[in-house]
Amino acid sequence: MDRSPAAGGKGGAFSRPPLSCRTSPPRGGRSALTSAFANRLRSGTVEATEVDNLPPRGGDVRRDRGGRHRAPLLALGLILSFASAAVAAPPARVMSLNVCTDQLAMLLAVPGQLVSVSELATDPGLSFHSDLAASYAHNRGLAEEVLVAKPDIVVTGAYSLHNTTPLLRRLGYRIEEFQYAQTLDTIPGEIRRMGAILGAEARAHDMAAAFESELSRIEAERCGDDPTAIAYDQNGIAMGQGSLIDSAMKAAGLRNIAAELGYSGMAPFPLELLVENRPDIVVLPEPLADTPALADLIAAHPAIRAMGEGTLRIHLPRGSASCGGPFVIEAVKALAEARRRAASCPAGGPAP
Repeated sequence: MDRSPAAGGKGGAFSRPPLSCRTSPPRGGRSALTSAFANRLRSGTVEATEVDNLPPRGGDVRRDRGGRHRAPLLALGLILSFASAAVAAPPARVMSLNVCTDQLAMLLAVPGQLVSVSELATDPGLSFHSDLAASYAHNRGLAEEVLVAKPDIVVTGAYSLHNTTPLLRRLGYRIEEFQYAQTLDTIPGEIRRMGAILGAEARAHDMAAAFESELSRIEAERCGDDPTAIAYDQNGIAMGQGSLIDSAMKAAGLRNIAAELGYSGMAPFPLELLVENRPDIVVLPEPLADTPALADLIAAHPAIRAMGEGTLRIHLPRGSASCGGPFVIEAVKALAEARRRAASCPAGGPAP
């Protein structure tokens, strides 16, 4: 039952709204509205410019009033929004869980950007830049440490703790995983990739270009025949084909006898084979004075000492060949200098 007051009455909680608020067209339908508008136009009460401001017939939404196209403006707005999203700000907080990514990140990050590095970064036998690592917080590569640090990006290696990376991915963290560099030609790309992650593209480009330039210079200064060499590490482990040391030897112009004898990667190499093949150069581990180990005693084995002056025994700069990075060039330089001595090359350039 209608509880509203009679038509024309005032007030009342349930009174009907005035006709002007109703959504239906006036009596007579849309045709009446059109006729009324036309009569006003003929009478001069509506200016002709108002007709010009109406959308064209068919209601083309791509035009605003006045007939101007809106599509180009919309497209320009979309392009600008996509461009601004593409040029994202560099990550404010980066955490490294691997000794190899530690060193690249320490070289390229701006102050305050790298919040933590692995505890192995302080080991001079593994980290060429162990001195830089002293100024950073250290982690053990555990997921719990990442949860506390809340980094924007986590950089790590493929051989880090096997359960940390998949767990962090499931939790929604952005993980950038680097493979262990086995050849010198992959190092410039890894430097540039880390630079892109950290927003340091220009510094990374210059660093990679300097590495490539120095490598080309060393290769151009080779002289004489290629001497033979072997990297004979702790406990008699040799660096065979496919190892980073093998790639550095090739760049320096040395023949790796472990690779020539069919050894791949890191493999036990009998001392008898070393004596039998009598390489021109033996790269030995440098014992650490503060942490002596039985594994380093191979460097002082009587059989190696008995090889005499015909075999050059050298050490590489500590940590220079443990990971792929710009510092590997220091290992190549040491090998190239040993080659020059073994091949009796003149100092400072190739033989005429």
